[in-house]
Amino acid sequence: MSRWRILVVIGLTGVPFLSLAGLGSYYLWTLHWGFFAWWPMALCMALGYTLGWYWQRKRLLLHPPDFSAPRHWTERDKQAWRLIEARAQAAGSLAADKLSDIGYYLSTAEAMAGELTAFYHPGAADPVSNLTVPEILTVIELAARDLAELVDRYVPGSHLLTIKDWRRAKQALDWYQPASNVYWAITALFSPLETGARFTASKLGLSQPWQMLQQNLLLWFYTAYIHRLGTYLIELNSGRLRIGAARYRELLEKPNQPGAPAKGRETPSLALRADNQTSSSPASSVKSVTIAVLGQVKAGKSSLINALLGEQRAVTDVLPATAGVERYELHPQGIPSHLVLLDTVGYGHDGPKADQLAVTHENARQADLILLVLHARNPARQADVQMLRELRDWFAAHPELKQPPLLAVATHIDLLSPSLEWSPPYDWRQPTRAKETNIQQALTVVWEHVSPYAMGVVPVCTTPGKVYGINEWLLPAVAEQLDEAHGVALLRCLRAEIDEYKTRKVFNQLLATAKEAALLVWQFLPRHPPSEG
Repeated sequence: MSRWRILVVIGLTGVPFLSLAGLGSYYLWTLHWGFFAWWPMALCMALGYTLGWYWQRKRLLLHPPDFSAPRHWTERDKQAWRLIEARAQAAGSLAADKLSDIGYYLSTAEAMAGELTAFYHPGAADPVSNLTVPEILTVIELAARDLAELVDRYVPGSHLLTIKDWRRAKQALDWYQPASNVYWAITALFSPLETGARFTASKLGLSQPWQMLQQNLLLWFYTAYIHRLGTYLIELNSGRLRIGAARYRELLEKPNQPGAPAKGRETPSLALRADNQTSSSPASSVKSVTIAVLGQVKAGKSSLINALLGEQRAVTDVLPATAGVERYELHPQGIPSHLVLLDTVGYGHDGPKADQLAVTHENARQADLILLVLHARNPARQADVQMLRELRDWFAAHPELKQPPLLAVATHIDLLSPSLEWSPPYDWRQPTRAKETNIQQALTVVWEHVSPYAMGVVPVCTTPGKVYGINEWLLPAVAEQLDEAHGVALLRCLRAEIDEYKTRKVFNQLLATAKEAALLVWQFLPRHPPSEG
């Protein structure tokens, strides 16, 4: 159906309603009932605006953009995101004329691009020179698609209205105010008192609410514009758009992408849940999470893995050992993801070879989640702190990557005083028994050492026949970190594909050029008719 046919149908169906409205208004005016009918209508409009304002404030009408940083972003990206948040918050003071001016959107995009490129390349004389043309076009493509979907979803008839229609609507609104003033001036000559009351009702119940609602709608779209464009500008300056819009969108739109906002770091008594519930976040669909189990020699790494495998009874395979690192697959009940456990070589003494420890470091850098195993009764934790410091320094030197979340696991809690007592369950968060008090104190000491690096501390007992804390605390804690772990894996996947993309793209371009050249040469080769025998 063409546009003019749609307008004809709408016009013909709307004429009866407009006619009835006009006749009804004239009838009320002849009976002098307009004064009594105007106020209820004005109150209805005011009530509708109030509900719209309230629902918008509660994010139930027009859902504002989610300004939480994506899960795979690094600390540098999150710092850049604060610049976008500040710009979005300042938008509330802008006038409606600016929010409806296309030129202002273009100047805003230019200012945001300059601000972010200067943030990522502060020492460069020309930050834009570090970018490629396909990357810039990818930003435009991704942001335009998101905004198109946003307008198509929330603006009725947006697929029918052209720019010319929007301009006519704005011109009609500009003409409305002078025409309205003329109308009120004429009616005031015949009925001053009634006209004054109706004029007051119009301003309070109709004009002012409409203007505020219009301002809110424009502000909503402008905020979404800043959000989407700022997101992709950060991805651009971080180098993650080199793989192209199609592949980037494919990786981020998989069902196992993270969606819940990151939780803040808490104290060891609050960071981990004591119940046996698992996380219901989008991470429940993550296919696999690689967990590196680190720790000093005799800290209980292998015992912890055995306790995990033994209690869950879901180990599918023991993969061949590689350079001293054994890999296990675990399918815990209640967690759809399967966990790949890396049993690394212990550190803390002169036993392991240097190359084996290097493999341990490498596995920690390539992991999605890290479990640092600590003996609850061993106060010698300098080697652990040194390992954590080296890991943090390495990721600080590689700001394009994200450090995996780390959970500290305090083992051998059964050996804490009184050592002969073992009658779980233990409530170490609100201790009433001596054993519970000593567990809490041991965790506090561990937290003092690892708090700059860890997300929390979990107590476990891995002694055969007395396994405790795996289902109660450790697996729920791991489930809470699945979204964060998947963000780490996604970012590492993006970086790996970028490196591979550079060589593969050039090779494909050369191959396509060679094919075109060969085809061109073939077309110009002389054709000889077959010789007659």
